[in-house]
Amino acid sequence: MINEENIDDLLAKYLAEEADNQEAEAVSEWIALSDENQKTFEQTNLIWEKSSLLRTQQQVDVDAAWKKLGIGSKAQNVHQVDSVNIIKDLPKTNGGEDSTFEAKKSISNNLIFKNFLKIAAVLTILVGGAFFLNKNLQSQAELLSFQTGNIPTEKVLADGTKVFLNKNSSISFPEKFDGDFREVNLTGEAFFEVHHDKTHPFIIHANGSDIKVLGTSFNVKAYDAQVQVAVSTGKVQFSKNTQQVILVKGEKAEITKGQETIVKSTNIDENILSYKTKTFTFQDASLEEVSQLLSDNFGKNIVLEQDKFKNCKLTATFKQESLDNILTIISETFNLKITKQGDSILLNGEGCQ
Repeated sequence: MINEENIDDLLAKYLAEEADNQEAEAVSEWIALSDENQKTFEQTNLIWEKSSLLRTQQQVDVDAAWKKLGIGSKAQNVHQVDSVNIIKDLPKTNGGEDSTFEAKKSISNNLIFKNFLKIAAVLTILVGGAFFLNKNLQSQAELLSFQTGNIPTEKVLADGTKVFLNKNSSISFPEKFDGDFREVNLTGEAFFEVHHDKTHPFIIHANGSDIKVLGTSFNVKAYDAQVQVAVSTGKVQFSKNTQQVILVKGEKAEITKGQETIVKSTNIDENILSYKTKTFTFQDASLEEVSQLLSDNFGKNIVLEQDKFKNCKLTATFKQESLDNILTIISETFNLKITKQGDSILLNGEGCQ
C-alpha cells in the first residue's frame, strides 16, 4: 500500500520508468482508489510529457522561474505545509481515528495536486511555445502506410524497430521519427521488436487504445473493436481512456468488443505467435480449437463434417510443417479422411469415438 506522504516521489519514479514491478503495481492500485487520485495522475503525466523536451534540450534555472511567478523557490514551497501537524489540530468527529485518517488523506492529496499545479505553471512558461511547435511539426510529418494481404510480412521502421505483421493487417508511421514520441497506428495484428530509445517512447494507437513501450518485444492484436497485448520481453503500458495497466514478460491484457474494462491475466496461450514462428503446440487441445487455429494461420477453411470430431483431443507439436503434413498426421491419428474443395478442407471419418 502506498504511503500518501511519498506518493509524489513514487509517481516520479513510475513516470521515469525506474519503478520496479511492485512499485508499478502499487501506483496502479493507488490510481484506482479514487477519482481524485486519477485526476492527480493524469495531471502529473501531462506535466511529465510536456517537460520531456525541456529536460533534453536546455538547462533551466528552476528556482528563478519559481520567483518569476512570485511563488518563491521550489524547495521552500513544495513541502511548506506539514500535513501531520495540520491533523493534530483537527477535531475528531464521531468517526474517531478513521475520520482523522480520511482527513489526513484528503489534505495530503490536495497538497500533491496543488504542488503539481505550481509545477505546471512553471513548465508552461518554460516549455510553452517549443512544445506546441514540436507537436505541430510532428503532425505535419509525412505518414507512410504498409498493408499485408494473405501473407504475414516483416517491416523495419526508420528507427530500427522491427514489426512483423500478420495477414490482413496494416500500419501507418512517419517516414522519419522527429518528435518526442515515436507513434504508429495499427489495424490487425503485429509483433513488435522495438529499438530501445528511452528519451523517445514508442507508442502504438490501436482501436482507441494506446500501448506505450517501456521494454522491447510484445504482440498486439487489434481486429474489430478488440485489443489484446501480450508481452514477450520487457515492460509495456496498456491504456484506454482513464484505465491503465503495466504488463511484463508472460502477461497479457485485453479489451473485448463492447466492453471498456481492461482485463489482465497470465499468458498461457503457447500459440499466440504461431503466425510468426509457424510453430504449433497442442496440449490436450480439442480438434475444434486445432482446426480453427490452422484455418487462421494457413488461410484455409478446415471443416469438421461431424460434431463428434470437435471434442477429440490432440497433443502434438509441429515446427515449420506444411499444412498438408499437419493434416496428414491428424487424419492418421483420428482415422479421418481428407477432402479438398477449393479453399475448404473437409475432415470426415470415424474420429475418436
